[in-house]
Amino acid sequence: MRVVSSFFRALTKSHTYNLLGNPEACFGLLWGLPIPIFSFALDGVLVGWENRSFSSIISQHPWQLVFLLHPPLFAIVFGAMGTIRRDLESHNRELIARLELEATTDPLTGVHNRRFVLEELDKAAARAQRSAEPVAVVMFDMDNFKAVNDTQGHLAGDKLLKDVAAALNDSLRRGDTLGRYGGDEFLLVAPGTREGAIAVAERARQCVRERTSHTISAGVSLSGEDGKSPAELIAAADKVLAAQKKDRKTQRLSIERT
Repeated sequence: MRVVSSFFRALTKSHTYNLLGNPEACFGLLWGLPIPIFSFALDGVLVGWENRSFSSIISQHPWQLVFLLHPPLFAIVFGAMGTIRRDLESHNRELIARLELEATTDPLTGVHNRRFVLEELDKAAARAQRSAEPVAVVMFDMDNFKAVNDTQGHLAGDKLLKDVAAALNDSLRRGDTLGRYGGDEFLLVAPGTREGAIAVAERARQCVRERTSHTISAGVSLSGEDGKSPAELIAAADKVLAAQKKDRKTQRLSIERT
């Protein structure tokens, strides 16, 4: 029944009858053309060609109209099959694109997921080893995110994660790749110099603070100076991030004690 309904839906589409844009329709027309030619030729051989014309054959043998209908009928049938094939191809492309998007996107924040950003880091690190152009890694971590979940609930925490991800994404340059690394951590792959990555990180921190009133810490590492492999670069950025968060905690405690 699904095949039949697809066929009848194809009959209602203009592409089915487009001989120039639908090769199947042209093929059907050519496929059915020999049938009336053979029928009229056989009629002429059996009855005789003398003083006979197309109109006279039709008037004497109206059933020849059935054979005349074969080329357009074949064109419609084959054209509908071509339309069905194109609809299936379009549907499959959309399905594959949607599956690819789902496979590379974090479902909560809408940015790339951990798998995708790590694959991009692998590629960028490999390019950096082959060329003189370095790649920087920026590890972002939200400050006091656990307190948001504990005091306001996980729904508020999820909303904050979405807002932070949107702010980070808007701070990127062309060629940068951002992904959710896990929990409240985000990983940025930024081709270029350390100074350029630091500038992006500072712009991202400012954007997050302006949009959400929350702060986010960042650690930066550079290929060649802090490591070559993705694991080394992530570890180096994470180390800088941990030191930065420790310094901020120490400063806050000293202020509170005074």
